[in-house]
Amino acid sequence: MIVTEFNPKHGQCSLTIESAEDLWTLRRLISKGDVLVTRSSRIVKREDEFSRPDKGERVKVTIALSVEEAHLDNSLERIRVRGTIIEASDESVTKAGSHSVILSPGHSLTLRKKVWSTLQKRLIRPSKGTSKRFLLVAVDRREAGIGTLSGSHLSVATTIESGLGGKQGDEQSSRPYISKVVGIIAQVVKEGDEIVLGGPGNFKNLIANQTRTRLPSHVVSAIESLDLTGADGVRALIKTESFQALAKGSLIIEIQQLVAEVVKRISMLDPKVAYSLPRVKEAAAAGAVEACAVSDNVFASGVDEEGLVEVLNTVEEQGGSVYLADSSMEFGKQISSFGGIVALLRYALRAY
Repeated sequence: MIVTEFNPKHGQCSLTIESAEDLWTLRRLISKGDVLVTRSSRIVKREDEFSRPDKGERVKVTIALSVEEAHLDNSLERIRVRGTIIEASDESVTKAGSHSVILSPGHSLTLRKKVWSTLQKRLIRPSKGTSKRFLLVAVDRREAGIGTLSGSHLSVATTIESGLGGKQGDEQSSRPYISKVVGIIAQVVKEGDEIVLGGPGNFKNLIANQTRTRLPSHVVSAIESLDLTGADGVRALIKTESFQALAKGSLIIEIQQLVAEVVKRISMLDPKVAYSLPRVKEAAAAGAVEACAVSDNVFASGVDEEGLVEVLNTVEEQGGSVYLADSSMEFGKQISSFGGIVALLRYALRAY
C-alpha cells in the first residue's frame, strides 16, 4: 500500500492499493459513516435539444461517498463500497439514492474518518515494516515461469516457451530466448525486489548472470536444482530448502511456521489452538489469541464478513498478530480445511 498522505488530526488518509493484502487492510479500515473520495464513472443524462431522453453519457468524476457498507470479493481482488454521494466534481451527477464504487489494486483514494483509532493508525503504518517481495524465475532452455511473491500472495506473471529443441544447445542459439527472459524480468521487477532463479541444470546460471548485468542494483540468487519449470516450477521453488533459507524472517516463513504449529498442536490434542470463526472469536474475546491466520477464500466457508473483521481487529487490539494466507498455497489450503481461520493461543480455554 502506497500512502501518499496521512493526517489523522484532520481525519484524512490518501493511498493507492497495490495488492490483495492491501484490500484486506482497507476492508478492515472502512467503516459505516466514513467518507471515501475516489474517481468513478457515472452515466449523466444531458438535457439539450439533440440528446435522447433514454440515453446518457458515461463520464469520469471524482466523488465523495458517505459509506453505508463495504464488501470484500477477494476472488476477484476488489472491494465494493456502497453509500450516498455527498460531493461530485460534475454538478450534473445525481446525489439521490445509493451508489457503489469498486476498489481494486492500482486504485487511488482518500479515506476520511472523524477519529482514527490506534489500531487503524497501525494498519496504515505497520510497525514491523513491509515484507520483502521476491521475483521468482523457474527456468531451463525450453521454458521459463516468472512470478512474484508479496507477503504470502503468489502471482504467476507469465510463462515463456523458447522454441529450442533437444537437451543440448550452444549459448549462441539460446541468446534470443535468454534476452527475452531477462527483458521480462526487467519489466516485472520493482525496486527492492530480490530475484531468485531455480531450474534443472546450469541454464538458470546464464539467466542469472545476464540479469545481474542488466539489473546491478538487485540481489540475484540462483538456487539448488529444481526439476520443474514454468508456472509449476515457480510454485515448487518456494518449497525448496534454499529458498526457505533466503526468505528466513519474511512474512511467508512466519505464516508457514504458524500453520505448522497449528497442525502440530491439533495432532497432539494441545488445547492451546483454535480454528473456525466461532472458536477463534471466543478466544479473541478472552484475549487469548497470540497469532491467527486467515485464508483469502475464507468467505467460501460461509463466514460472516463483519464478524471476521471484528475478530481480526480484536486480536490486534489485544497484542496478537494477524496474517493473510494465499489459498492457492499449501499452507493456505490447510487453513481453508480448518474453516478458513486458525489461531495459536496464549493459554487454553477448553479442550477440543
